[in-house]
Amino acid sequence: MIDIHCHLLYGVDDGPNTIEESKAMLQEAAQQGVDTVILTPHFRQGMFPYDPDTIRKHFSELLPLASDVGVRLFLGTEYHIDRECVENLKNGRCLSLAGSEYVLAEYSHIEDYPFLKETVQELEFAGYVPVIAHAERCACLTEDPDLVDELQRSNVLIQLNADAVLGKTGRTEKQFCKYLLDCGMADIIASDSHDLTHRPCRMEKCRDYVRKRYGEAAAERMFEKTPGQIVK
Repeated sequence: MIDIHCHLLYGVDDGPNTIEESKAMLQEAAQQGVDTVILTPHFRQGMFPYDPDTIRKHFSELLPLASDVGVRLFLGTEYHIDRECVENLKNGRCLSLAGSEYVLAEYSHIEDYPFLKETVQELEFAGYVPVIAHAERCACLTEDPDLVDELQRSNVLIQLNADAVLGKTGRTEKQFCKYLLDCGMADIIASDSHDLTHRPCRMEKCRDYVRKRYGEAAAERMFEKTPGQIVK
């Protein structure tokens, strides 16, 4: 499996604090069958420091540990979208997913749809492919799931969190995920893991659930093929 949304990079946001914790999370992901991970530290003005030098240093330190457990590591950013997003991507202040044209775009749960639509269009005009992070948290989408179809017709990808699919984060999010999965409108499922206890990786359990309910082809598409386009 390929996990494109993960916070196991230590000492940079609300993920692990130490390299030992990061190593343990890598081992857990590998045991579940995850062989590729994109580390996506938060970029959110006023909430996380997002120091590029620290991020790259810690990433370099994790590379040999990841190799030891058979996991390929890439670097990206979970960008809480603002008006400077395109500029920050172009000047290297923050990163696309694994150096690709794909951008993990996070929105506030109360963000209105006009802003979401406008900003994904700005990303597309600049040559990027927006991937909406944990779309089940966006109230404008959960209240009107047909808007997801509108976004996908403009080549936006929809990412769901494994925990939400499994019902770990509440009924509303689970029902939204079920609707998208029933309609074949979910593109990628990722862990959004932060630790081993409160927000762990549940990729294996979620893939088993999806395979049993929707078939192996659907599971392969959301856990391997579509995320594989990002790291090809």
